[in-house]
Amino acid sequence: MSDGPRPLSFLRTAIVLALVFDMLAGIVLMRARPIAFTLFMFLAQPLLAVALVLLAGVVLTELRGKRTP
Repeated sequence: MSDGPRPLSFLRTAIVLALVFDMLAGIVLMRARPIAFTLFMFLAQPLLAVALVLLAGVVLTELRGKRTP
């Protein structure tokens, strides 16, 4: 099995999650309604956390793979 496509799919997932976070943050900035703010607090922030964990995992995996003996 090849390890090539897996980190790329993790990066794409992290980008999509960050974009969803940005869209929800924009909605909250434009219209500060209670429902939008609640969705932002309970949905958008965990999405950003997952995106950051995925990004950190890919970066650490790439750094471990680039080590020279």
